[in-house]
Amino acid sequence: MILSQPRSSCELITVIQPSLSLLKVCFRKFLTGTVVAILWGSAAQAHPHVWVDAAVIVHLNDSGRIVALEPVWIFDDLYTETLLQDLDQDLSGVVEKAELNSFAGDAVRNLHEWDYFLSARKAGAEKLVFTKEITADGDLLNNRLVLRFKLTLDQPIAFSQAIELKMYDPSYFISIDLVSENTANFVPSDAEGCTHQVIKPDDVTGTEKPLSDLFFSDEEVAANPELGSIFASTLRVSCS
Repeated sequence: MILSQPRSSCELITVIQPSLSLLKVCFRKFLTGTVVAILWGSAAQAHPHVWVDAAVIVHLNDSGRIVALEPVWIFDDLYTETLLQDLDQDLSGVVEKAELNSFAGDAVRNLHEWDYFLSARKAGAEKLVFTKEITADGDLLNNRLVLRFKLTLDQPIAFSQAIELKMYDPSYFISIDLVSENTANFVPSDAEGCTHQVIKPDDVTGTEKPLSDLFFSDEEVAANPELGSIFASTLRVSCS
């Protein structure tokens, strides 16, 4: 689909694309309560109610330069179960691929306003610029909803130029955590000279208050859109 502008147990899962290989996704216990689908444009002031395990597919051109980034989000099973009830638009009892792709398209269009919950910069400085056309895809994997969207760079990344990525919801309503293995995968898969490193955030609470009890109001987010980034790990990628 092409769009215009818009922790208790672990198991190995295979995303439906050879390049992503195996993602080790750790299922986490999450807070019970009403799940609000922020991806549909809803607003809420609460600690995280939606949990996402995330990885990134890094696309290279024939010269080996980075030309596109493709975030892969795997939603928690409770959010998936809640959302699937609404996605079955023809009431067939089965959510079909077309309905999943419709969700993906709507989700990415709504995420455009929030820069796709993605902070992408060159070595922590210059912000990366993406083209307007975006490919979005929805799927189900081990009873969990998968959202993928490919962002093509306006300019390829020069060799040895590191880029740093953070994925986060500014309000911390959605918790996005990088998977611990195969966090970055490269296309083509036999790309040489490409490396990645995950940099964990510092302890930002300074108290015994759990992160799940923290949240930011609309006013706080409006005043400082980067608030949610304090919980986000940094993915550093470079190819030489």
